[in-house]
Amino acid sequence: MYVTQLSALRNYWYVIARSGDSTPKSVRLFGQDYVLWQSEGGEPVLTQPFCPHRGADLATAAIVVDKLICPYHGWQFDINGRCTAIPQLDPGLPIPPKAKLATWPVIEKYGLYWTCVGRPAVPGPPAWLEADELQWEIHVDFFEPWNASAFRIIDNNLDQSHPAFVHQNTFGNPNAPLVPKYELHRTTMGFRSRIPQQVGGVGPQMGIVDEDRSFSRIQEAELLGPLHTRIRLEYGGSPPDYCFYSTATPVDDTHSIYIRCSALAGDSTSQPYELFHSYSRRVVDEDRLVLEATNADFPIDIKSEVHLRCDLTTLEYRKVLARIDRTDVGQASTKLGDAPGDLRQTSP
Repeated sequence: MYVTQLSALRNYWYVIARSGDSTPKSVRLFGQDYVLWQSEGGEPVLTQPFCPHRGADLATAAIVVDKLICPYHGWQFDINGRCTAIPQLDPGLPIPPKAKLATWPVIEKYGLYWTCVGRPAVPGPPAWLEADELQWEIHVDFFEPWNASAFRIIDNNLDQSHPAFVHQNTFGNPNAPLVPKYELHRTTMGFRSRIPQQVGGVGPQMGIVDEDRSFSRIQEAELLGPLHTRIRLEYGGSPPDYCFYSTATPVDDTHSIYIRCSALAGDSTSQPYELFHSYSRRVVDEDRLVLEATNADFPIDIKSEVHLRCDLTTLEYRKVLARIDRTDVGQASTKLGDAPGDLRQTSP
């Protein structure tokens, strides 16, 4: 299945820009074009890409206070899409009712702008425990275009067996490919798993230069939404923990924007961000190399692939997408997953 074929995905929230990016700017989502702009007061809005008068590209428009000014004929639009002024209109005549722009809501959260171009199934982006409640130090690590399906990016975030081979130049060990047994717990919006791991090479993510040191940790992997994940790495309090909050914005079937934010439990001395980010760059590049060569047609029929014991998270991800596919796309109450419950790891 391609991302544009799963219509219900449009009912969720996706990152379209970093907070503070200059606007107006072109945005592409599910193969359709939009324009993001914000008033001088900072209120953002997403609109249709072309002026309803003669089709000018509004990404090249000017912004004057709280108005978007069409570069072709100077028509003015407010953040609600209403045309407020037409320079060529004869005095005394009303503005034509069709002189307006379609608009979509934009929310600013975690240093990012998010939008929903469907009928919102949820009121906003998935909540992030480490940022919202624990108040860890937050960074937007990566915001970059990838030539990969958004499904493949999220599936990779949840995959437990690829690090041994994909990340063997950072923290993976091809001589230890077996994944410990683990359980999976369904949540209202997806699922969560806790997986014990023994890893080396990850010292820089905790402020430790020595990449040969080995650590025992628990990886908590959670699906927060159809294209949203949370991965927390727990080290028992020393060294400090960290958490990745990731999403893949579906530009179209074969292109995505990969976004990853990090929350660090340590301070700038115990967990220096520059060291953390430099190491993260190496890890992410390893993922990207593989994912940009994967098939964008992502199977959600679990009978179409071979599954192993270690694939519990990625198998459940396919089941989640299949359940979404079976829902009524028009229902704003669309939810991921079933009632919470424990799923024990068994052979598929």
